[in-house]
Amino acid sequence: MKYNYSLKKLVTLKIGGLAKYFINVQSERTLIEAIEWARKSKVSFCVIGEGSNLIPNDEGFNGLIIKNEIKNLKVDGTKVLIGSGNNLLKIIHRLNKLGLAGMEKMAGIPGTVGGAIFGSAGAYGSDIKDYLVRVKLFDGIKIRWFSKKQCHFKYRESIFKRNKKYIILGAEFKLKNENPEKLYKISEEIIKLRKQKYRQGLLCPGSFFKNIVVGEISPAALKKKFLSKIPKEKVIYGKIPSGFLLETIGAKGMKYGKIGVAKHHGNLIYNSGSGKSNEVVKLAEILKNKVKKRFGINLEEEVQYL
Repeated sequence: MKYNYSLKKLVTLKIGGLAKYFINVQSERTLIEAIEWARKSKVSFCVIGEGSNLIPNDEGFNGLIIKNEIKNLKVDGTKVLIGSGNNLLKIIHRLNKLGLAGMEKMAGIPGTVGGAIFGSAGAYGSDIKDYLVRVKLFDGIKIRWFSKKQCHFKYRESIFKRNKKYIILGAEFKLKNENPEKLYKISEEIIKLRKQKYRQGLLCPGSFFKNIVVGEISPAALKKKFLSKIPKEKVIYGKIPSGFLLETIGAKGMKYGKIGVAKHHGNLIYNSGSGKSNEVVKLAEILKNKVKKRFGINLEEEVQYL
């Protein structure tokens, strides 16, 4: 265990103060032991992956940060058991080589498998939940399995996001057989597309705000009024990109302190080098207010504040 550990080292945005306690864990047993230590010591705790979707506070975290590095992998035909601390892209590369299809379009999504399940991640019409069978978790007392249905997946939402006492340990997927070369090509094409958006070296958490799910807009009068302002070609997979709304209100290139919006994409907030979390919060507030005024819609963060 380490003390007064910089949160900047743990998140892609490179902001945040100090964590009072910090520990890396490589097994389910050590993760559970760390949680039990925190509870016995009456210390708050937070389990994280690679910090790609996390905004830590400038004041730090007065508790224990547990970095999940559970990287087991078991393959039995098309059934795959994956530890939650595995890097998602590395796992996809391994599955592609094995000729196991289902996750290849998510190549390039940053973070871990556990983080992707937590946030119900997806891209280009493919979601982490699509081939998921069940999730292994620690509920604070014992290890359990949740079926896909029990995970209550919605767009960028899950039971794990709403109830943080459930700690994801791993997951079982049922994939399909496919030509490895075909899977490799699909993943490489997706990675090329993502690199145009998330440029090398940019300190950002990926997409900052959730896209707007058309079917979830209510009441009906609001939906009708909102859609009247949206070109039909902007409705993609039943969603309207928040990036389009943000670019319409002039978000590209906006700045607040050392935190800015990328000039090439309206839904990409980045740290120019010495930004603070309070600047992120303020810029997000400004952007949400502008979108609300123009479209009558509330944007919701995809990122998590710590």
